Amino acid sequence: MNLKFIEVNYDNLKLAVQIQNNIFPLEDGKANYIEGITNDPYRKEMVNYIVYDNDEPIGVVGLYSYNEYPTDAWLSWFGVLKQYRKKGYGSAIFDFFEKLSKEKGYKTIRVYTDDEFSSAINLYNKKGMIKEYYNNELESDEINNTTLIFSKSLILEKTEKWNNKFLQLTAQTAKEKNE
Repeated sequence: MNLKFIEVNYDNLKLAVQIQNNIFPLEDGKANYIEGITNDPYRKEMVNYIVYDNDEPIGVVGLYSYNEYPTDAWLSWFGVLKQYRKKGYGSAIFDFFEKLSKEKGYKTIRVYTDDEFSSAINLYNKKGMIKEYYNNELESDEINNTTLIFSKSLILEKTEKWNNKFLQLTAQTAKEKNE
């Protein structure tokens, strides 16, 4: 395994979107990738990568954070193309995200996912993340009925749960579905 992580920019945006759409066919990541490239002020930081094994693109991964929660790094657009799954790539890509988060000074890593993605959930459990159900009165029932938050402390303190702080996932989901 010889992984390379190439930051998404306007030159490789089309490839990043193609990979992301292949992994998540019901979601459109183009708006998110452009938001990361243009540094939307809503986020403290947002960076995305195309993951290569040698010269073959195999997946995508990203990191973002909110201005309101500046010590939390969130995993985004994390996925491996189907033909490369169950070969250890997901674990290695997650390790890259965790290392990058530590290098950038974040204290906690987090990810939200739908309860239907059992392989992702299994990986997050193996990586020592704690699980909680997300339920916020400002979100839609669809979000509140299916969303899990996983968290892991990167420092020697106990992992703090997210405790249903507002994430704007209903609006995020609408953007991804081009609604």
